Amino acid sequence: MPISPQRSRSFARFPQSQYVVTAVPLTVTPASAGTASPSSSNWSPTPTSSQRSAATSSQSSPEGPRGRLQPQGPPPPSLKLPEATMAIKPTQTTSAMSEAVAMTKGPGLIRRISRGAANKLTRRRTSTSNANSRDNSSGPVILRRRSDSKGGAENGREFVDFNNDDNDEEAIEEGNGTIAVEGIGEAMRSFGRDSASGNHRDGGIAPLIPTILKQGTLLTKVTRKRRRNLKFLLDIDSAKVIWDASKPSTKRFYIDDLREIRKGADARNYREEFGVPAEFEHRWFTIIYADQERSKGRPFKAMHLIASNDYVFELWTTTLENISKFRSDIMAGLAGSGEKSIKAHWRREMDKMFGVTPHAEEEEKMDLEGVEKLCRNLHINCSKNLIRAQFANADTDNTGYLMYEHFKNFVTRLKERKDIKEIFKATAKDHKAGLDLEEFFNFLRVTQGIHVDSDRAHWEKAFEKVIQRSKPKGQAQRNSEDSSSPRMQFEAFSAFLSSNSNSAIMTGRPHTLLDKPLNEYFISSSHNTYLLGRQVVGESSPEAYIDSLQRGCRCVEIDCWDGADGQPMVSHGRTLTTKVPFSDCIAVIGKYAFVSSPYPLIISLEVHCNAEQQVIMTDIMKNVLGDRLLLEPLMTNACSLPSPEELKNRILIKVKAPGEEGTEESTQSTEITGRQHRSLSSPFSRPIILDNSVITSSPLVPSPPPSSPPEWSSGFWETGRGSITGGTGTSASSVTDDSDTNPATPVSLQKEKKKARSKIVKPLGDLGVYTRGEKYRDFSLNESRSTNHVFSFAERTFDNLCRDPDMKAQLEKHNVRCLMRVYPSAHRIKSSNFDPNRFWRRGVQMVATNWQTYDLGTQMNNAMFAAGSDRTGYVLKPKELRKAKYGTDLIDDVSAARMKKDKKLVKFSVEMISAQQLPRLRSMGSDDNIHPYIELEVFCADDKARGVASGEGGMDASARHGMSGIGSPHRRRTKIVHSNGYNPTYNDNMKVSLETKFPSLVFVRWTVWNSADGRNYGNTNDPLATYTAKLDSLRQGYRHLPLFDMNGEQFLFSTLFCKIKKEEALSLECHDARSAKVGTLKQFGRSVFNRTLSIERRRSKEEVS
Repeated sequence: MPISPQRSRSFARFPQSQYVVTAVPLTVTPASAGTASPSSSNWSPTPTSSQRSAATSSQSSPEGPRGRLQPQGPPPPSLKLPEATMAIKPTQTTSAMSEAVAMTKGPGLIRRISRGAANKLTRRRTSTSNANSRDNSSGPVILRRRSDSKGGAENGREFVDFNNDDNDEEAIEEGNGTIAVEGIGEAMRSFGRDSASGNHRDGGIAPLIPTILKQGTLLTKVTRKRRRNLKFLLDIDSAKVIWDASKPSTKRFYIDDLREIRKGADARNYREEFGVPAEFEHRWFTIIYADQERSKGRPFKAMHLIASNDYVFELWTTTLENISKFRSDIMAGLAGSGEKSIKAHWRREMDKMFGVTPHAEEEEKMDLEGVEKLCRNLHINCSKNLIRAQFANADTDNTGYLMYEHFKNFVTRLKERKDIKEIFKATAKDHKAGLDLEEFFNFLRVTQGIHVDSDRAHWEKAFEKVIQRSKPKGQAQRNSEDSSSPRMQFEAFSAFLSSNSNSAIMTGRPHTLLDKPLNEYFISSSHNTYLLGRQVVGESSPEAYIDSLQRGCRCVEIDCWDGADGQPMVSHGRTLTTKVPFSDCIAVIGKYAFVSSPYPLIISLEVHCNAEQQVIMTDIMKNVLGDRLLLEPLMTNACSLPSPEELKNRILIKVKAPGEEGTEESTQSTEITGRQHRSLSSPFSRPIILDNSVITSSPLVPSPPPSSPPEWSSGFWETGRGSITGGTGTSASSVTDDSDTNPATPVSLQKEKKKARSKIVKPLGDLGVYTRGEKYRDFSLNESRSTNHVFSFAERTFDNLCRDPDMKAQLEKHNVRCLMRVYPSAHRIKSSNFDPNRFWRRGVQMVATNWQTYDLGTQMNNAMFAAGSDRTGYVLKPKELRKAKYGTDLIDDVSAARMKKDKKLVKFSVEMISAQQLPRLRSMGSDDNIHPYIELEVFCADDKARGVASGEGGMDASARHGMSGIGSPHRRRTKIVHSNGYNPTYNDNMKVSLETKFPSLVFVRWTVWNSADGRNYGNTNDPLATYTAKLDSLRQGYRHLPLFDMNGEQFLFSTLFCKIKKEEALSLECHDARSAKVGTLKQFGRSVFNRTLSIERRRSKEEVS
């Protein structure tokens, strides 16, 4: 890959030979140790005495991830999405004026505002109390994503004690000695105790902490502006790393926020980006961690460090990884049935209490205050009355203290699942003896709806495995030698219901062959994939591609612009978003393209580069992607597209063909904006109406409906929780080269527009083999009949086409045989999303959403590609969207094309039994109680005025008119449980019936809310957690539903326990019968809605208006 002149100059700053101090200082200079000037010809990662004396104490904050990455070596461990804090961050308010001003002023003023005053107006100061509360946390609340994970944690969990492996001890050799860093499998060692003391305690595990890291070592912190040698120390009691002792609350990161430590070739992109010579690669490491404040809209940060020698390098990288794993394992183990995790927490508290002071075991005890504090550190959010009651029950000697055995009894009582115990008693003939194999199989068949006989060996193994894991190790070994038939006791039964084997949706590897043509699948697609934050002022980074590809995305977008140094750049054009080299993006795509799915990856190029840089783009893709890049058809003269199975491990390029006709850009810009100098590629091309109102921000909540004003002029909540932004306008980065029609021009006039030759050069255009981008003009033209073309529409343009019934019918018919892509509007400056059902129901294959925003649109998109074979990123479209009932000509048989689809009656029920260990809002005090209730929403793909839904059980919170469809979900609520966020019980059975043309596009969302006063609904804007699933993907029976935070991260142990029952969808055959049914359902709905509270009626009026 060619190196730009700019990068060559940055390399020249470093001499070929460097003097490096390899000795590790026992006494380290303060954090104010000096700065080496970037322009110094003698720069070294180790400071000299003169550098230390001349330095100041200020340093830059970690920069957002970006830079170069070479496609070498195996894929690194999976990069996770931002992890939530110990509690959820409250809604932030932003003045609409500050955003509107930024869109109406010139670029120079925008830059000045964005760099100065705007940050002061919108950025929240870190709360000292929140930071201090994290210092006492015993571990993370977010389930870490593993390197083989598709995108999030699995939907089920293995809650088994974490000390099952014996042979995973680690030691790092250096020189003549062994570094005191050991992994899981070693005896428990206190976090706060000196690792050199040699004292071991029975009953737990933990990594040993080198004394030198607690005292601090010098590391070179590298940013774009400077290189500074600073003292980094490990505060193990608070589980954080500090690099400025005078500012421990800001110059730090928590180990629980750690996402990944990259080193060697995996971090080479950053090293080259900052101009550091290759000789430092073996001591360079990059720490990627969650940005809890989401500064600049980015979900995580990257800190780049150079160790003084290999010894210190291994110390830091290995210790941080081991501590992170240990803290995650110990929290997960607490939810299991084993004793070792309980002992580990007890041991940690006793070591904090006594330190290294000799003491007898009888002195180790904990009073009520200590137990309450420990429960808070373990994120057990229950009332003090419950803790006191369980404490009194465990304190059998009435001493006011708990010894270890009493403490174990206390934890066991607190974890007791009475709801599952009732199920167990009803399932087992003799609950004291336990379930035998046949009773277990009968439970799977009848209650869980599982076809056991189709894979009997698998379920026999699962039965034996859960029994063995739920028992102490010695007893499990004795039982394995026993010839009698094993029986499943209550602990094993409870563990099974919480395990991956009993997940709410199927998570196993797919067995289905994806052998249909490519156009017969929905394809997981991302819009503006390169962005980490908002599409106007966000940050561009290759990390965004890593994240999307690891989450199963199969169509990524790259917006290419001319680079100043002759190298193409990727950015959201004419905005304040940062730039990243095109070569970096292709490098990470080449490296991570197939880590989550072997099926074809589509790269959607939006090209704004000149001819010379287009050739460079072509060379980069061919050199980096190699044989995986598809350069020619698999078969000549084929009448249909190949299947995903045939395109396995291949990369397709979506790009316009060379010399293709398109719409003139300058004419469009003049017609719409009246300004010659402003292109439609800018989101500032339309007049803006200033609004001084305050914008609320809630990523878990959908946006306003299509009739709403632009996104920045109204809050998310003004149109109700179930609505979704329809949006207006076209994508800021997609109009000129990628969109199909001018949204300001009527569709009927599109054919009359002047035509200009495509500016795509032949080498680049020839890469569009099966995905050749075409400007839409009319379905009667030849380009609409070829199988290898792709039409791309902005959401508003698509909606305009669908307003005409004949045009809508032709569009749907087009999507039966050919590919189409739809992307969000430019005016979604917060990168919000539309309802993807609007486009899936029309057969659109690539519905591109903003993955960086976890709103309802993203949640539905995640749910679409979450289960079984859907996890490959390809979902087979419903039969009615794949098979046409009319001729092959897109403009013939219009009357047949407009034939209405048959509606089906869909029925299902959800019994909301209980919730487990719900998270706490960050804004809540430590003594504030949680009053949770659950809201169930059902989303379908029918038009808002034509869908009909009804329900029973719980409280009906739907729109008063009783209709269901796009923007109007059917909604029900449970009762409010007062002062119990730990194990609230509901036992509300909700039954839902709906008529829909698209039964496979029904989605269900559970949202956990907190009632501020414990009595009224809807008095908070911040949900505690959420989960969305496609109805077809949900499995029947008793299931634990995983819960996700506002960033889309799965909570480690927060779940909803439900019983799900589904009925087969029934066709409604005759029109009269359907009409009668509609009338009956409407009458029933009105009888229910008339009894709603006044606050609900007021909200319904707002939704209708």
